[in-house]
Amino acid sequence: MEQQVEQPGIGGNGERPLWLEQVGREMEGLARAESVGLVAGERAAGRAVLNELGRVFGAAPTSITEVMLSRAPCRRWDELAEQLKGCPLLFDLEVLCWNREPALDLPRFLRLHARERGTVALWPGRITERVATFSAPGRRDYVRVALTDIAVLRPVPPRFPDEVPFAMERIP
Repeated sequence: MEQQVEQPGIGGNGERPLWLEQVGREMEGLARAESVGLVAGERAAGRAVLNELGRVFGAAPTSITEVMLSRAPCRRWDELAEQLKGCPLLFDLEVLCWNREPALDLPRFLRLHARERGTVALWPGRITERVATFSAPGRRDYVRVALTDIAVLRPVPPRFPDEVPFAMERIP
C-alpha cells in the first residue's frame, strides 16, 4: 500500500485550492523555515490572499493586534514572536509600527518569527521596488525598510478558481 506523504508546511485541511498546482513549488518555498513573504496592496484584497494561503498552509490568518491585546504584554520582539508561534499568516503589522518600544526592526522580527516555519504577512503600507514604507516621512510611525531575501505577493483578482490570486516576486 502506497502512502501519500504530506509536503512540509503545506496542506492540513485537505481542501487544496485548484490554483495550487501552478505555484506548488513557490508555496513550498514560502512554507520553508526562515522564509518571509509580504502581501502588498489594498487591505481587503491582501486579506483575501492571506485567506487563500490559509487553505494551503492549513492555518487561519492571525491578527497581531488581537494577540497583543489578549495576552500578557510583550516587552521584547522575541516574546511577541513566541506568542505568535504556530501562526504563519499575519496581519495588522501596523500595530508594530505604532508601538516603537522596543526599537522597531520589522524585517528582523519577521525573520525571528519565521525561524521554524515560513511567515507571510500583510504589509500595511506600500512596497515599491525593494523598499517597504508605512505612513509618511516626519510622522512618529513612519517606517521605511529595504527588503532583501523576501517574497512579495501582489493580489490579482482571479476570474476562475484555477487562477492564482496573486503575482509573486522574489527579492534577493
